Amino acid sequence: MNDNATEILGSLYKDVKYYDQRINYHADIFIGGCNYEVLINDFPVDSHFGLGDGAMNTSIPINTAILHKGEQTWKIRVYPVHDNKEMNGGGTAMIARPAIQDGARVEIKIEGVRFKENGSLEKSFGRVVDFKAPTKKDDKTGKNIFADADKPYVEYSGTFNTETPYSLSGWEKSEDLTKIDSTVLQKQLLKEYQKFHQWVQNKDINDIAKATLAEKKEYAQSLFFDKKDNDNMVNSFMKGWGQKGLTMYPIENYKIKLYGDGKLATLQRTDHVGDPVLAGWYMNENNSRKLKTFTLYFHIPKGKKELEVIR
Repeated sequence: MNDNATEILGSLYKDVKYYDQRINYHADIFIGGCNYEVLINDFPVDSHFGLGDGAMNTSIPINTAILHKGEQTWKIRVYPVHDNKEMNGGGTAMIARPAIQDGARVEIKIEGVRFKENGSLEKSFGRVVDFKAPTKKDDKTGKNIFADADKPYVEYSGTFNTETPYSLSGWEKSEDLTKIDSTVLQKQLLKEYQKFHQWVQNKDINDIAKATLAEKKEYAQSLFFDKKDNDNMVNSFMKGWGQKGLTMYPIENYKIKLYGDGKLATLQRTDHVGDPVLAGWYMNENNSRKLKTFTLYFHIPKGKKELEVIR
């Protein structure tokens, strides 16, 4: 049989267990006047590195970062916002301010819910995290300000418990990448990224589907896919990895970022904070140039030597 991406990924829902016990955990995040990264079990589930003093309010599904029931960890890393600075020779670059401003605000709430097949809420299992970063009264103005203002970085963390019925292998027993020489690890990562870069350029969607199958299986289980969910995922996969008119950027200006307590590795750009190194551009229907990025997290399964995609 001639494998294709639809055949490879189209029936994952058939292996999903515990559908009647499904619980989807969501992190509701409110951030104002700062940049941030949110991690569940040391895996990044949301981030923003941008300009200005605005606010963001978002809800993020986090089951893909939860490998099994029991105690989980959450963490918010808070950074100053960026400003656009003109560079010598022309052009602009985003430069971080030296410190977090006093108007910054940080809140995170995590709740377990169950959705009906039509997407509406069936049941709430209650809130398991309700955190608001401390504020203090300014001695001069009397206004409430961010308690950790004027610092270049601050981190808040805690734990919570889940009743997720599944158990995923994930990266829990994977090799410790911190024990690999960074030059060797970077070379191995670069080899994998170059492979994906070539696949995207050549529209080798089947190869990408095969290489990400383990990740997609866990994705389907953690989010309790039914056929409709599976079909939507396949459509998004085909459209995203097969983006029409995409011109890939070269793989350059990168650094290794480790997550998952040292068991996950990814390459991020050094000149665009938080952006993955695998990226390209295309013209949308309004003839505007749009950025397309692809985020990959690699691990080395226990007993193996080669990097594999797991998220």
